[in-house]
Amino acid sequence: MSGPRLLVLPASYPWEARKFGGIFNERSVLALKAQCESIEVLCPRPYVPPGMSLLRARWRSYSSIRRDETRNGVRVFRPSCVQIPRIGSSFWLDRGAFLQCRRLARRRHREVGFDAILAFDLLGTGGIAWRLGEDLGVVTGGWATGGDVRVPSTSRLAGVVRRALQELDVVFYQSNELRRLAGTLLGRSSDELNELKHVVLPRGIAGPPPLRRTEIRQSLRADLNVGDGQYLILTIGRLTRPKGVFDLVQAFAQAADRDPRLRFVMVGADTAFDESESARSTARSFRSLDGRFSILPACPPEKIWDFLCAADIFAFASHSEGMPNSLLEAMALGLPAVAFAIPSVLEIEGGTGSLLTVPPFDCRGYAAKLLELSASASLRTQIGARAQEVVRSRFDISRNMAAALLHLTGRVNGEETTGHGAAAKLDFLLRAADGAPGSRGVPRA
Repeated sequence: MSGPRLLVLPASYPWEARKFGGIFNERSVLALKAQCESIEVLCPRPYVPPGMSLLRARWRSYSSIRRDETRNGVRVFRPSCVQIPRIGSSFWLDRGAFLQCRRLARRRHREVGFDAILAFDLLGTGGIAWRLGEDLGVVTGGWATGGDVRVPSTSRLAGVVRRALQELDVVFYQSNELRRLAGTLLGRSSDELNELKHVVLPRGIAGPPPLRRTEIRQSLRADLNVGDGQYLILTIGRLTRPKGVFDLVQAFAQAADRDPRLRFVMVGADTAFDESESARSTARSFRSLDGRFSILPACPPEKIWDFLCAADIFAFASHSEGMPNSLLEAMALGLPAVAFAIPSVLEIEGGTGSLLTVPPFDCRGYAAKLLELSASASLRTQIGARAQEVVRSRFDISRNMAAALLHLTGRVNGEETTGHGAAAKLDFLLRAADGAPGSRGVPRA
């Protein structure tokens, strides 16, 4: 049984000059690819006037984006979209981007015949998605990922998101917090939202591949100058202030003051797009971090598992997050973690004891939790085992993407969207995605 023909609209997607930007969007697409008859990606790219690419590294990176390419077996189209800074930003993200993408989408629809359109990020591409759906006559869905539903409710950008929430046929949310925020934008409580249109379903992560963990661990720890009897504390992700990079530097310095065995590595530097240089400068002001702290460039996705094998403790300090995928990856490998107690983190933990949490911005408390883990091998093992079970049961990307397609296909087929409990419906879809007959081939309309 064949699956649907799907057009995916991510707000970001990896390209040659920035191979890890939007990497979780690409992983979601690849998981969907296994469930679909065909899948294509349409990702708007910023238009850079000739000569402007010489002025800034970011613009130079944008100018290198290819208009049409195939990545990992998926056709990716990147129409250029003009944006005028500080003028009508909501227009350029919504109607303006739609008008600039419409011709390409119509051409691809004539050739492929899409059954549905799915947007990742309601602000970045949600407006394009529902407008294209209306133009092409196909069902549309969107995934709220985090910052898209955190826009100020009185801003024009909120109007873009609000319209997407109203016009899309189904909206998925990475967490319950994001669903509540969507309700606020719509002027309703979470309980008042149509439970089969507004569905909490994390995108999830792909589990670790087969690994020679001991061999990888020994080799990489030697490369990082982490000796026997020392503990490597690792963070992976974008190195920006909202992601907690400066909070981590401070917490690391306090922990290092009290335990000389600790070593610290941050992976993810991308100097044209982050604050990694400022973080390096801040770290140099702490003597306790001398020779014990490193910031490394962003690495290929497969290399992330090597770093996780080498680490003893994972550190996550984002100030807000739709769903922290890098934290889930660490947990999937059984790595004990410390994280700020933001809503999505608390939703993951859910009383399972699968990670340690600290009130946001409490760097002293954060350092104490790192020291607590470094002092107890049994605690690290216990938390790591619970973390693996949580990820296996709730955050498997193939299972969750299959459930999303089953739900979206139900809208294609015109299934009733009221009168049935969303929890029961989602439980049925997840069980179907776990291996019931036909779950690998979602029926087309």
